[in-house]
Amino acid sequence: MISMKQTILICVKEFDKAAGLAKKELTQWAKTQSISILEITSAIEIISEKKQKEILLGVAIGGDGTFLTLVRKLARKDAFPLMGVNLGSLGFITEVNRDEMIKVMTQALKGKLTEEKRPLLDVEVFRKNRRVASGCVFNDAAITKSRNTTMLRFDVSVAGDFLNHVRADGYIISTPTGSTAYALSSGGALIHPGVSAIELVPICSHSLSSRPILVPMSAEIVIEMKEPRGEASLVYDGQISFALEQGDLLKIRASKNFLRLLHPPQQKWSEALRKKLGL
Repeated sequence: MISMKQTILICVKEFDKAAGLAKKELTQWAKTQSISILEITSAIEIISEKKQKEILLGVAIGGDGTFLTLVRKLARKDAFPLMGVNLGSLGFITEVNRDEMIKVMTQALKGKLTEEKRPLLDVEVFRKNRRVASGCVFNDAAITKSRNTTMLRFDVSVAGDFLNHVRADGYIISTPTGSTAYALSSGGALIHPGVSAIELVPICSHSLSSRPILVPMSAEIVIEMKEPRGEASLVYDGQISFALEQGDLLKIRASKNFLRLLHPPQQKWSEALRKKLGL
């Protein structure tokens, strides 16, 4: 991790006392290392690629939601590695415990952490042959309905081949990282981060034959919205929402870039599952 860069980017859970105290401790430690802190706030929309060139690494202090906010605010996702300090009860992405934060940060500066590449998905929405929305997700993209909408209908194709016609309350397109999030709560499988696959998970399907499916990471997924019977939205990583209309085409494919995730070498995926899910 030896570098001329001397700035650490941090994203702190808002209105959280414990997160505020952790930020204060991290800032004080950074001063002893002659490192500056750049904090992402609600006033800062996107950290530009130019600004990212000055950053050594990024740190999320809070939970997985705070980590996803950090990822969302990066113009380029792979410019530097990221790590998460967990202040919540679950936290699959934010792996570092609060009491280990300074120790792990010191290890990071010495290059003693394990860096792992995690896939991202590029998502586009086309309406009447014109792209009207796009985004990049780390966990998942989800098609959801409003409370007053009875059912969603859409056709799903994978790698150019028609897969199925879906009638459901929604649909989740998840990375392996996201398999422990919304996809899991909707009946999806737990996927090891080393598996190169995209998970497709119907939400409360109106057909008993509609089940979660794993497809190759290399496959492009196309979803055509049919009669929504109400309001439907596309939600990026549980944070950004875009209203969908009948006839919209969604195209999802693996991004060319990866997210660079830092974690202590002794922490294992299987151990995290046992601790977080009680397996």
